[in-house]
Amino acid sequence: MVFQYLINNKRCWGYEPNCDRSNSYSFQKIKCLETDYWNPGTSESVLDIYKKQGDFEKLKEILNTIKPICSSNSAEGSFLECSDHLRFCRARNIYFNLENLNAQTSKRYRNDVIREGEVGGKCDLKFDRKLLLSRLDEKSYLQSWAHELENFVSYSGFRIDKEHCDVIFENPTVLIKLDASVSMYHHFCDFINLYASQHVNGSIDMNIDIMWWDTWLGGFVDSLFGETWKAFTINKPYELINFDKKTVCFRNVMFSMLARQRFGLYYNIPLVDGCRGSGLFHAFSQHILNRLSIRQHGPILDKVRVTLLSRSTPFRRITNEDEVSFAFFYIFVVYF
Repeated sequence: MVFQYLINNKRCWGYEPNCDRSNSYSFQKIKCLETDYWNPGTSESVLDIYKKQGDFEKLKEILNTIKPICSSNSAEGSFLECSDHLRFCRARNIYFNLENLNAQTSKRYRNDVIREGEVGGKCDLKFDRKLLLSRLDEKSYLQSWAHELENFVSYSGFRIDKEHCDVIFENPTVLIKLDASVSMYHHFCDFINLYASQHVNGSIDMNIDIMWWDTWLGGFVDSLFGETWKAFTINKPYELINFDKKTVCFRNVMFSMLARQRFGLYYNIPLVDGCRGSGLFHAFSQHILNRLSIRQHGPILDKVRVTLLSRSTPFRRITNEDEVSFAFFYIFVVYF
């Protein structure tokens, strides 16, 4: 399934080779006050830099660095390819041995779940361990998949069957490590990066499985924003914690970009001054609204909608929130 925006026209998102800016999704969605160059020593404008920081062009740095680490000549063999820093990967016919998960005592954000030889496949054509090791430079739970893939090995006798696997995921599967679900700011960093990863992968099929790679013994509780997963899959997400002590095999798996990549897509992303708007974020918003069948009734002529976000933490809450809320009912509009 491809992104509908590109069907039967010359449109492009912005990350494709030879994508003309006038045909890109972000054309006229980004507005910049500054027109001078970002750095006098370069030819890059403020707009050029901005698009690389917070728009579809940011995905080029992922797409252009994806290289194969494991490959095979046979259909039953394995395949693994990753971008720089192991921020994004995809694979076929690989396994994870979760013997060391120890669910009953496990804590959140663990980096020691996968030990030597507990992840791998059959790389009978090529296994570039040197390349794998060179991309372990951003080891952090929510930055990359380095801790989960650094011990990847090739076994000549491995194949996906009941002898080698306790659980087999036949559907295309997404693995994702998650930020805090209690905060919209944190959790929607997960969703925007998942959406961006689907662009990199070139597929938004809804009949996929999603596994929450969360190592806490209580699992990942998503009571506030759990409905959002229905924008990505028709199936209920699986939890890593439920596969304790098992060898889990995947026919086709994508390792999503994560919420706290260095200079990645998150709520505190550093952006060059002078620009606003983003085709990537606009497309993400429309994608979620469309998939969840959310319809906005409005805007209403001559009406202004005001939304007040209520925060509960001491340093974020509005100290006179009650007074502000009450005042909304007594606002007088003056026309000039």
